[in-house]
Amino acid sequence: MPKNSPLQKKDQRLALMPIAVDVDLVRFEKNLLQIGFFGANDGRDKHRTTRRVEQVVIRNGHKVKVAAEFRASEQLGLPSTTDRDKFIALLKIVSEERTRQGQISNPITFSGYRMIQELGLARNGEIYEEILRWGKRMTDTTITSEQVVYRADKKHYSDEVLHVFRSFRRTGSSKLDGAEKQENYEVVLEDWLLENLRQRYVIPEDFNAYKQLTRPTAKGIFGNLHLWFHASQGKPIEKDYTELCNLLNIQAYPHLSKIKSTMGHSLNELVGIKYLSKWDVQPMSSKAGYKVVMSPGVELLRIIQDSRSEPRESVVVEAHPSLSEGSENAVKLLMKHGIAAGKARELAQRFDADTITDTVEYFECEQSAGKRSRVQNPCGLIIWALEHQAPVPAGFISSRRREEMHQAEERERARQSALISLRVTYENWVEKKCAQALDVQYPGSQLQEKLEELVKSKQNDMYFVRVTAEQRLKMAQQLLIREIKEGLSLPTFDEWSIESRQIDLFQA
Repeated sequence: MPKNSPLQKKDQRLALMPIAVDVDLVRFEKNLLQIGFFGANDGRDKHRTTRRVEQVVIRNGHKVKVAAEFRASEQLGLPSTTDRDKFIALLKIVSEERTRQGQISNPITFSGYRMIQELGLARNGEIYEEILRWGKRMTDTTITSEQVVYRADKKHYSDEVLHVFRSFRRTGSSKLDGAEKQENYEVVLEDWLLENLRQRYVIPEDFNAYKQLTRPTAKGIFGNLHLWFHASQGKPIEKDYTELCNLLNIQAYPHLSKIKSTMGHSLNELVGIKYLSKWDVQPMSSKAGYKVVMSPGVELLRIIQDSRSEPRESVVVEAHPSLSEGSENAVKLLMKHGIAAGKARELAQRFDADTITDTVEYFECEQSAGKRSRVQNPCGLIIWALEHQAPVPAGFISSRRREEMHQAEERERARQSALISLRVTYENWVEKKCAQALDVQYPGSQLQEKLEELVKSKQNDMYFVRVTAEQRLKMAQQLLIREIKEGLSLPTFDEWSIESRQIDLFQA
């Protein structure tokens, strides 16, 4: 056939068309996705042995800063894309083992050939060494969780140091030339991971769709798409570009053209397998930098929908802590203004109750005051204001702010009252000290003699001579007490308050 003939070109075009494949669901442990355990790099960069991923999440209606720190040895490095590939293959093996035995239990054993088959790789001596290095790396890497790893059995987020594999062991043999290699491996999962898999704290992923991807960044984004679009109920999502790069452990670029020429190729791969329908990179309105805007593709939406309709025992366990009382009240307030219950709860999980209440009351006030023409879709305006973090004017006094001001005034009044009471106590204490010193310095009749002496010395003082004799003695005693007080070097009110540990009575 002549080179580049029309028929040959047609065959080439057919070869490039995506081939329909069956869905092969693998349930990926959610923590390892959310904390960015597997970097979206190709594994050749072993210079970095530590990395830290910080995130701000909404829990019980409040923003919480959480973090995960990863540490690995210089020899093995941090987990990367190739490690994620093998881990997904392991999860496929685990899933089939669960189907046969009815549960997941340690140790998990598999042959090297079985993993090679799952990955669709050619069988050679080097691949077995790669599996061994993968197992060692998964055992070696340390995770320090700062309120980020969720323990499904204990129903809480942990502050602890964790590993993924407790141990990894290889057994088997081969001929001297490496032919007919027979190798088996044994993995012992850490308790937290084993329990989360048993509790089905997982997200379904299509392994066959994943294997169609070739770019590490595309593979890194792939699993997170299931989480993000599940949470958004299939609506377009926006991700801070710099934060996304940190989660994926890839370099962030400052220029739009460079961003599109790097991450853009990976996003196009996800469009190619119909996990995204479109994407864009746009400047952020709230701060400097860019955001990645993504819309879901039909294949991803199908996977999410199918996972929701699975039998109860296979449904993904979602760890959404119950809302606080304030957030529940915010949900009711949003629903009162025509916002659907599902959307109201989503907003209450993303924004704190105070922000929601202030925003709703502000638009209520604007509408009732007639400052603007009637809004045709007030609930849409409230949703827009919350999702775009439009600030409520500082001069607007909401019911929450009014209550806070009232409580602050009450606290200040209580503080002032306690302060006055404490000062009276201090003055009584000073008076008692002076009286004791007076008795010591002028015992018995000496006090009377001293007072008469003072009165006699004040005969030329017109104010002294115009009062009664009894009053002159009292005035003389006050002068004597003042003199004694100056000589005692008593602590000031502030010093006395600290020393006597009573300052807490009036501090706010």
